[in-house]
Amino acid sequence: MSRLLDKLDAEKRDWLHRCGQMAVTRGGRAFLVGGSVRDLILGTDQVDLDVVIEGDGMDVAQDLARGLGGNLTRHHAFQTAVVTTANGSRIDVTTARREEYKRPGQLPQIVPGDLESDLARRDFTINTMAISLSESDFGAFIDPHDGRLDLEAGCIRAMHPRSFADDPTRVLRALRFSLRYGYRIEDKSEEWMNEAITGGYLDTVSGERVCKELRLMFTESPTQGPCRLEVAGVLPAVYPGLRFHREVLNGLQDLIEWGQEAKGGASLAAKPEGWLMVLGCCAMGLSSQERWNLARQLRLSREERAPLIDSGVPWCQATSLLLGASSQPPNSMVERALREIDRGALLVGAAIAGVDSAEAEMVRIYLDQLHDVAAELDGLELKKLGVPQGPLVGEILERLRTAKLDGKAPNASIERRLVKSWLAENQL
Repeated sequence: MSRLLDKLDAEKRDWLHRCGQMAVTRGGRAFLVGGSVRDLILGTDQVDLDVVIEGDGMDVAQDLARGLGGNLTRHHAFQTAVVTTANGSRIDVTTARREEYKRPGQLPQIVPGDLESDLARRDFTINTMAISLSESDFGAFIDPHDGRLDLEAGCIRAMHPRSFADDPTRVLRALRFSLRYGYRIEDKSEEWMNEAITGGYLDTVSGERVCKELRLMFTESPTQGPCRLEVAGVLPAVYPGLRFHREVLNGLQDLIEWGQEAKGGASLAAKPEGWLMVLGCCAMGLSSQERWNLARQLRLSREERAPLIDSGVPWCQATSLLLGASSQPPNSMVERALREIDRGALLVGAAIAGVDSAEAEMVRIYLDQLHDVAAELDGLELKKLGVPQGPLVGEILERLRTAKLDGKAPNASIERRLVKSWLAENQL
């Protein structure tokens, strides 16, 4: 009997025990599987709970949600469900199944199966281990494909020769796992993987699925991830022209760290996602049209595509304007030129230009000192000073903001004096 479940806290063990009982009550069996078991063996701090049911997983998930006072989300097409407990924890429940791939890259057809077939359908042997949750053998360790041996040997081994052709996103997962754990890809598996890459199988996968894998890879390994993908030939297979640029990505990480410590870092840290900036750096050689094509291919939302799109033509136009000024551009000019550009794109552009470049220095000044500057007076105070209702209020507020940016209106008293002067000039 394995003691692996003892690594979980008492509450999670109780959830799994109850899940096992509920499955038996409905004539089935429950197992903790896949990445959950892998992470327990590795001693990972946060272990996701993935449960497979021999029987009707949807019914067991419903029972579990009721029993735990949680919420249930079901995906009937794949016979999967998510139970969210009262404290926000998540338990993924799936009906045991086997998968049939009609064509490479397509999502498989789902056929109900048993634990053996469910483990055999998985990507790598290190994800094919299970632990019984039945009361009769609670905690029993199941390892039909010697996943633990590969885990201890630091080896990523695909399940069969067609694995990467059936689901080419496994190419990106294999590379991601190899970086995450420092494991090597087993020789034969690497051959199969390379055949899928050179055979163009990544072209058969939807943009959304490729995007999901890129997000995971670039989030976990923002510098080594793109490097590994380029060496394997995956970056140009995702989109021609995507390249790894070590110096640029190192510069990006420096700028992100600076942004988190700078005065304006609180707003910068929350937006945008770092992986999108990594993608923007890899796309530095793409034209504007190619950037839009890539954004559409990956199904990026309006917000997600901003670091990619804005670090192209909008960035070049803004910096050309500022660098082309006959003298040091005033703060208000810097602010106007950069305000409409996505903040992630600003960091991408600065990284491409070089962290010690004039462009990067302007970005640092903008984000740290200029982007959140506002006039001391507001519309109500302007009305008290005699400014008539209408568009003039906005115009004067913008003029006050410009004056403050350029050091000509350091306080509210001087702002009032400026407003009175402007009103007198216009005989208002």
